Amino acid sequence: MNSLKFIAALSFSIFSSISFSQSKTELKWLQQNTAELKSGEGYNFSALKKAIGNRRIVALGESTHGSGTYYHLKSELVKFLHQQMGFEVLAMESGLGDTYLAYANIDTMSGKQLRDFSVFGNFRAREATGLFDYIKKQHPTQSPLNYVGYDTQASSDFLINHLKKILADYDKELSDSLSTRMFSYQRAYGFASNEDSVNYLKHRNIFIATSNAARRYLEENKEAIMAKHQLNNTAFKVMVRSLAMFAASYNLSYAETWKGYALRDSLMAENIKWLLAEVYANKKVIIWAHNGHVEKDSTENGYMKAMGHFLKEQHFDDYYTIGLFAYSGVAYQFWTKKTIPIEKTNNTFIEHRLIATGKHTPFLDVSHARKSSANSWLFNFVHAYEVENGGIINFIPAKRFDAIIVCKESKAPTYNE
Repeated sequence: MNSLKFIAALSFSIFSSISFSQSKTELKWLQQNTAELKSGEGYNFSALKKAIGNRRIVALGESTHGSGTYYHLKSELVKFLHQQMGFEVLAMESGLGDTYLAYANIDTMSGKQLRDFSVFGNFRAREATGLFDYIKKQHPTQSPLNYVGYDTQASSDFLINHLKKILADYDKELSDSLSTRMFSYQRAYGFASNEDSVNYLKHRNIFIATSNAARRYLEENKEAIMAKHQLNNTAFKVMVRSLAMFAASYNLSYAETWKGYALRDSLMAENIKWLLAEVYANKKVIIWAHNGHVEKDSTENGYMKAMGHFLKEQHFDDYYTIGLFAYSGVAYQFWTKKTIPIEKTNNTFIEHRLIATGKHTPFLDVSHARKSSANSWLFNFVHAYEVENGGIINFIPAKRFDAIIVCKESKAPTYNE
């Protein structure tokens, strides 16, 4: 072997040794700093209790709205936060009006009915039903888990059906046609996706005009409506606010429809701020949403300011956000009725890194992490998989979340139960 070949071989050997040593160092750091959440058939969340501390707001994300595994894990975590850490409010990614009114009528329904009258279809799964049974059971106690939504969209027909009854006394035609008129929300969205500007504007205008008309009837007849329909002041405010948010959420020209996602997040943040200040002042709140909504800073090439960005700016260290991912298995895409495989094949994915520790459901708190040779990847871009965000994404873990949870396998939700 000549000298050049020897030097090249030696350099390669040294480089390989350093790389392998560094990989072992990173893995050792992760093994020492992750906690195993899975405990037999259940979970042990004691590590989260220490990490969350005295924070007022805990935001629970998820990389897909189509995982029964996530629904079960998060349901158990919500119960833990309520029972062991004094959290008093669950704010769900569901309609503000639908959820508040359904919870206000909880005495007349089962846990399953509460679920179906409040959340979007993708959450109406068996794996989530236990949470709603729990909310129902806790309601008459001295320590209820108050349940509310914050979305600007309708997640069920509960609010609309209430409005129909109210409006029948003031505008029978509007009452009878309310469901059809409000469905213009979905129709406008479909026309925008198909680049049909004429029909987009037509149905956008129907939706906004209907929302505003219904709100005016409420405001102009407040005392009579509250008395006849036995609405307290907060319930009435929620209905009025829901209608105002409906109109605001579609206040976009055809050329601006791409801004819809950002507008929704900013309005959802406004709803949460209002709930925290006026409805649940001084109460500790759990937020349930997608990773993309609860993140405290952007993914790579982020073009929008998410709900969590606004909440982090207002509440600073009182806001603690957890990103949830899956290493393998499937996600169910509710709008296409397709099952999407989740596969992580290399260590550039955060799911792969955490599962490499040998833990089934590792939890990693990154809120206090200090950059070192062992954890430098936390401060650089890594890959992850988020179904609703288009698949493979890139982000800086320490910048986007305060903590990460990875499930070894995701199973599809079970519906029709």
